[in-house]
Amino acid sequence: MNRDNAVLIIFGVLALVIGIALKLFIGRRRFYRRNSLGGEGFKNYRSSLLTPFWENLLTLAGGLLVFLGIIALAFAKWML
Repeated sequence: MNRDNAVLIIFGVLALVIGIALKLFIGRRRFYRRNSLGGEGFKNYRSSLLTPFWENLLTLAGGLLVFLGIIALAFAKWML
């Protein structure tokens, strides 16, 4: 195994772990913010606008990290 494969494997595993952790963290936050009727409760109007915006960006980033992690691990396997 050369240096390129090691870097790809390390990047792939880290990207997968961080991406999955981000998606689980955001999903947990959304789950616990819901009330008995299924609506999300916010403190004020500003947080009701900003919180979903940032959570959607983080969820997108987590999905991209998972995708890049899978691609990096596939390239590391292909380069062996």
